[in-house]
Formats: sequence, C-alpha cells, structure tokens
Amino acid sequence: MRSLLSRLLLLLAATMLLNGCSAIRLGYGNADSLARWWMDQYLDFTPEQDALVRERLSRLHAWHRHSQLTDYVILLREARGLVDGKPTAANSLELSESIIRRVRTLADKAMPDVADLLPTLTPAQIDRMAVRLAEKNADYAKEARLADGEPAQRKARMKRLLERAEYWFGDFNSEQEAEIRRLIDAQPTGSQFWFDERVRRQREWLEIVRKVQRERPARDAVVGMLRDYAERFDIPVESTRRAQAISLRRASAELAVAMHALTTKAQRDHARLKFDDLIRELGELAQEN
Repeated sequence: MRSLLSRLLLLLAATMLLNGCSAIRLGYGNADSLARWWMDQYLDFTPEQDALVRERLSRLHAWHRHSQLTDYVILLREARGLVDGKPTAANSLELSESIIRRVRTLADKAMPDVADLLPTLTPAQIDRMAVRLAEKNADYAKEARLADGEPAQRKARMKRLLERAEYWFGDFNSEQEAEIRRLIDAQPTGSQFWFDERVRRQREWLEIVRKVQRERPARDAVVGMLRDYAERFDIPVESTRRAQAISLRRASAELAVAMHALTTKAQRDHARLKFDDLIRELGELAQEN
C-alpha cells in the first residue's frame, strides 16, 4: 500500500500516530521536509520541482496543523476508550474507517498540488520511480516471506503484529504469545492478497503518471484522475476481490479484539499512558503557531 501518492498523503499522519511520543514534536515539526526528502529519493527533483514541492508541502503542513490536529485528538480519545472497555470487531472496524476518513481528507486537500507536480515529471523520473517501487516491493515480499509458503508467512505476520502490540501494551509473556500464534494460525494470512493489491495500486498510479506526462491533460482532468484513484485505493473494485478484502479486514479486526482480551490490567494501563501522552502532545501542537 505504498505508492508515491499514498506515501505523500500518509506521511503527516504516520509521523504522529505511529511514532513514540518523544518523536512526535520533532517528527511532526519537520514532516514537510521529511516528505520532500522521501519524494526526492523516488524522483530526483530538479531545482524548479524542489521549489514547488517545498512550497506546497509547507502550505499543506500548515493547513494540517491548524485544521486537523484537534480532530486527531478526538480520534485518539476514541481509541483510548476502546482500551479501557471491551471492544468488539465492529468497534475495531469503525476505528479503522475513522482513520481512513481522515486520510481521505488529507488526500483531498493535497490532490491539486499533486496535479501541479505531475506534468513536470520527465520519462526518466517516472522510470526511476517505477524502479524504486519495484525495489521496495522486493523488500516487502522478503519481509513477508511470500516465497516461503503459508507457515513462514504466518511467522512473519506474528512478528509484525507482536511488535505493534508491544509498542502499545508492553511485553507479552510466553503464554500470551502462544495464544496469539494460535489465533493467527486459525486465520488466512492474506499476505499474498495484500501484496497483489499493493502492486495493483502502484500499477494504476504509474499509468496515471505516464498518461499525464504523455497527454498533458488540463489540471482539472488530472485532479479528477487522482480522485478516481483515491476512491479505489483502499479496496478493490472487482466484486470477488472486494469481498475477499472485506473478509480479511474483518478477520484482522477480530484478531485485534482477541489480542486485546489477552492483555492484563498492567498492559492496558501501559497503553492508556501511551494514548494520554499522544493526546497531550497533539493538543499542544495544535495550539502552537
């Protein structure tokens, strides 16, 4: 799930929601510079492109700080409430949808700026981006152990999920880990499916970029292409694959709830403090000029 567009749109949110509290102020304060650096690794900007991207990302960052951070605090409070209660799979799915809605708001704001950048890209820059995406896909496939079969993919999924859970809840004991492993073994991994979706999104993205470079459509037409792309970004359009995606997301939500049920009071207290720190940090950032 990581095309150039998606990384640009998610970087601000990811800086806040995935990093530790101590990194929030530094990371968020420099999110526009980090995004520009990341994009440059894929495109190797010309001086003119770099100036454009610098100005637009700075403006996007300022808009985000002044109009979105308070809403992120609301989201974090909702998530904190789930830690204290007995969440259901429906609660977990709704939280995911809440995150997606906020990312879509960010995407919608950024699209006109992306539409201004795309016509400036050269064929060589697009080829460079395609190569970089392929390299990242190879890394992803290796980490997910796609070539090693379902048992290996389950081990990779276990490692990934446990790392995320321990960030919030602290260390899990051997009995908890064994139960999590059992829960994971009872579900399809979905690893190959989501990798194929990742590749699909990247293919569609490159088709848009090449079409813009080749045909030079009007700015409004480019924005329309980007909006269409965003609409089908999160979930497949084709009915069979769409149903599979929904089923896998439901299974992941059920797994998250089951993992929460395994936690101790001390672990939930650990998560509550994490959320309290994040809520405080974001609240302070939202009040800064």
